[in-house]
Amino acid sequence: MDIVIGILLIVSFLLFAVYAMRGGNLMMGFLFMAILWAGLGAIAGVTVWNDPTGTMLDINTGIFQNGPTSYGSSAAIIMFGSWFGEVLVETGIAKTLIRKAVELGGDHPAFTCSLLSVLVAVIFCTAYGVGAVIAIGCIVFPILLSLGIPKPLAAGSFLMAVGCGLYFNKSWFTLFEGLMEGISFSATYKLFAAIAFGVQLLATILMIIVVMRRQQSKARAVSAWAAGAPLEDGKQEANFLACLTPLISPVLSIACNVQVIPSILIAVIWGTFWTGYFKEPKKLSTLMQKTFANGVASIGLVLGMLMMIQMYQQAAKVCAPLLAPILSPIMPENTFLLVVIFALLAFLALFRGPFTVWGAGGATLTMMQGLNLYPVHVLFPLFFIPSTAINGSICPTQSWCVWAIGYTKITTKEYLRTVLPFALAVAFVLQFVAYVVFANGF
Repeated sequence: MDIVIGILLIVSFLLFAVYAMRGGNLMMGFLFMAILWAGLGAIAGVTVWNDPTGTMLDINTGIFQNGPTSYGSSAAIIMFGSWFGEVLVETGIAKTLIRKAVELGGDHPAFTCSLLSVLVAVIFCTAYGVGAVIAIGCIVFPILLSLGIPKPLAAGSFLMAVGCGLYFNKSWFTLFEGLMEGISFSATYKLFAAIAFGVQLLATILMIIVVMRRQQSKARAVSAWAAGAPLEDGKQEANFLACLTPLISPVLSIACNVQVIPSILIAVIWGTFWTGYFKEPKKLSTLMQKTFANGVASIGLVLGMLMMIQMYQQAAKVCAPLLAPILSPIMPENTFLLVVIFALLAFLALFRGPFTVWGAGGATLTMMQGLNLYPVHVLFPLFFIPSTAINGSICPTQSWCVWAIGYTKITTKEYLRTVLPFALAVAFVLQFVAYVVFANGF
């Protein structure tokens, strides 16, 4: 009976992978998988509806109650990160920084595009959420397109730059903390993040140079019109001290070990003070309420999906003994071989595939965790890298990527033709970097 149910679990996983890659609703998909696996686990006798003794991970409390509630602290960090992104946009700090980069780049499109990529990468070391990406993209894209940057390159360089910031972004990292017990934003991880940030940013700039050289004959020498454009809604240009706001949270968090929410609060206070909001308490109150509401709304669906993943993970824990006899004999024991496989097949993170935790990979990770064959410092980079370098940075199913492709009015084919080779190269290199950096754990 156990073998039969184990086979049913694997079949359901494969069907879910197909469903995810075909664009299915992931929140509902993970909820259905949680219910199905909990039910199959109960039939096999590895769980029950309610266990008053507390010796078993039960369905009532362990899976469907404690699963989502255990993610509460992580959800708070994600919401604060999204709020911070909204504050940067609403105060005019983001637009001022972008204007300065354009002024510095002058009439050199490739150089200006590279400078904006660096700036966007720095901003998203702290800012998070689709709302922040869209708001900043609405400033960046008109500038890039007016300078003659090809539309696929404009979309690709902007999204790759957003992805660069995710390696240091505590809100993004927190998403994984809820999925993998035992990881931490440690000195070892910060070393990896610094290398990953540099590798992806270098790949982004290299992409800009390569594509612009191909397009050199078509490029237009257009003045940086945005340098003189007024900020909307009567906002004044942010001063130098206000422009330091995006750096405050990551510096405090990384260098001074300040927790992420206090570091964001300090950055918000700093930014609103130097943009004059403290002079008008009513205006400050309105800003805080508006930006927090917009920030939470922009990541509501992400949080919903993560809650469902938590239920599924708990259900998978109880089903692990049913899967181990079937999967353990065919799983590679050599860690380096696993790294090679994930490096070569990073494209499987595209379209919510089996290598991204924001798709079918959520089920892949859960099954591999349940086998107890690999320590967390091995599993973490295997899934974190494709989920970030591919899915989080350039995948056409990622919410902010969908928006950028639609905004620039390009086809998915021409977009991927431009950006995919460079993103795959990043994922390939970073798997081997992680193999060395995390050799001794976190």
